[in-house]
Amino acid sequence: MIYCVGRNYASHAKELGNSVPNKPIIFFKPPASVVESGAKISLPKFSQNVQFEVELALKLGKNLEVTEIAVANDLTARDKQREAQDTKAPWSLAKGFKQSCGLGNWVSAKGVALDALELKLTHNGRKAQHGFTKDMIFAVPAIIEYLKENFPMEPGDIILTGTPEGVATLKSGDEIVAELVGFSRGEWSFS
Repeated sequence: MIYCVGRNYASHAKELGNSVPNKPIIFFKPPASVVESGAKISLPKFSQNVQFEVELALKLGKNLEVTEIAVANDLTARDKQREAQDTKAPWSLAKGFKQSCGLGNWVSAKGVALDALELKLTHNGRKAQHGFTKDMIFAVPAIIEYLKENFPMEPGDIILTGTPEGVATLKSGDEIVAELVGFSRGEWSFS
């Protein structure tokens, strides 16, 4: 399963006009939505506003501990997400569509300070997002504790930990480069 944390950076919640949560907002992406670095992603026809979101991705080991990290690009059909929020419906279409979960290369998390990582994303060569995991509302241990308490977690599960501000709409022909600085990189083009 891919567990995702919504609104985990106050700056991102603010840019979208949302309140800051007092407990983690969890949604899911299907494992089949993963697309590796270097792929060309087809934007879904049902949305006019698919946005990029750079994130820290965590992979869990046999004891549900973080064993690997990577950069993620959590694509969001923002128009469909707003519709879902307005009607109090699930975010499934907005977040779980085909090719909606870009993942860069995985690296060992051994000895890595997960609260001291830097995230960057360029959109057509221009800096769009830049943030630090120390600014997350819910740190990695709190996220994992909340998920273990409430969901049927398994080894191999992936957690996306939320995005800093700077999201924007993608168009056909765009290119994204996402970085977990010093650790993982992913790049995708769009049609």
